[in-house]
Amino acid sequence: MKPLLIITGMLAAVLITTQAVLGLLIRRGADASLAATHFHTGMLTAVVTLVYVALSLTAILAKPRNPTL
Repeated sequence: MKPLLIITGMLAAVLITTQAVLGLLIRRGADASLAATHFHTGMLTAVVTLVYVALSLTAILAKPRNPTL
């Protein structure tokens, strides 16, 4: 489970950075076709980030509880 969490976390970080760069390029007046790419990358970013959060929560909740605390 740990390698999957690391991979999805890194992918989410790359996609978020890509979103920021595409947003800046669109704002500066770059090619208009970047808007569709920005939208699709945004949807992929949302899905990957939600998968990462779900896997992280599953990993946290799967840990055994310490009965002494």
